Amino acid sequence: MKRDIFLQDLKRYGEQENIPNISWETANVLRFFLLLLKPKKVLEIGCANGFSTIFMADILEEWDGSILSLERSLPSLTQAKENVTKALLTNVHFRLGDALFLLDSDDGDFDFVFIDAEKKQTHLFFNMIEPFLSKNAVVVIDDFRKFPEKMAPFYEILKEKKKKWSMVEIPTEAGDALLIITRLL
Repeated sequence: MKRDIFLQDLKRYGEQENIPNISWETANVLRFFLLLLKPKKVLEIGCANGFSTIFMADILEEWDGSILSLERSLPSLTQAKENVTKALLTNVHFRLGDALFLLDSDDGDFDFVFIDAEKKQTHLFFNMIEPFLSKNAVVVIDDFRKFPEKMAPFYEILKEKKKKWSMVEIPTEAGDALLIITRLL
């Protein structure tokens, strides 16, 4: 990765300031899937200070992939934009507001989606993105086990979704996991 030192510094800053960035374990899983799938269009819901955005955009740059990041917090979005500018990335686009209302039909199909936002709304985010997913899209849900009370509505809709989607949990740091979701063929 071209921006390793920048990312290490940004991660360290996030830890000092209590910014909820993804773990290195999660970053490595994202790297694996991005390098394997080589998606052209990535959607990120929740960017904090842009650590995960920059991490993914740096990889996507290799094949001209782009990322659209949706963020509800103006201070977080402002910091993420500043960090993307410092990282000299041009393949990142941002939208501010409630993610449930930020996509429209012109956005087309996303090949890869990373959801790491308000946990109690994960079920709503997943329902919202379904029409925007490409045929072979992969969806990654962060903190799948870390906040069980907040994720309870998502756990409930998964029972219904298992008819159309394949799901695999990947353990990350202690007591947590990523959920990887793909369409059933």
